[in-house]
Amino acid sequence: MTIPQLMPLGTRPESLSNLVLEQIKLAIVNKEIAPGTRISEAALAKQLQVSKTPVREALLRLRHIGLVSPHGTGLQVVQPSRESIREAYELRGGLERASARFASMRCTESQQLLLAELADGSLETTLAGDARGFREFDSKFHRHVALFSGNELLNSAIDDALMLTSALRARDVPMPKNDSVSCAKEHVRIAEAIAHGRADIAGEAMEEHVGHVMSMVLAVFDETDLTR
Repeated sequence: MTIPQLMPLGTRPESLSNLVLEQIKLAIVNKEIAPGTRISEAALAKQLQVSKTPVREALLRLRHIGLVSPHGTGLQVVQPSRESIREAYELRGGLERASARFASMRCTESQQLLLAELADGSLETTLAGDARGFREFDSKFHRHVALFSGNELLNSAIDDALMLTSALRARDVPMPKNDSVSCAKEHVRIAEAIAHGRADIAGEAMEEHVGHVMSMVLAVFDETDLTR
């Protein structure tokens, strides 16, 4: 299976690796690079009109995240599977449970207020029927909880987990059921627990929230049976 033509990228050394990463990830999500496709570092570099170095760096990151996997002496795009989605969300749930606990212990008052604003924003946008607005607040809420954990290693791991779950969801579950109102209310509950320093409650609520999202995504995956 050959890799389709990708648009060349401009030369911006300070961000070239990230640009290459985003371009390849987008091609995987949009299935321009289909599941199971063997990845050619040289072919990607030629199509994007960059050297092999940023492509190699991007592929190493994508392998670490879980969007590509070893195949023989090279790499291939991961296939859709219920197991890969479940494992990605379970990993994310465990990591985010820890981030919510640490955020409860370490958040400043201004950080607590920001989390409350993001949680409230997710609820307000979904009640207004603004799906795009909800997704933006949802992403910012989770990323800020991770940031406010005060643990850079944990924050980095959660960033990778969020990238993996969002990519698999966008590629393999194109029309998921979306109970965004209950999800937004869960954001509010998590933010309140963090603000009151209730680490165990915040951690448990966060893991339950991620599990709730996982159950919705898996239900649609099972219905569409994309593995056939």
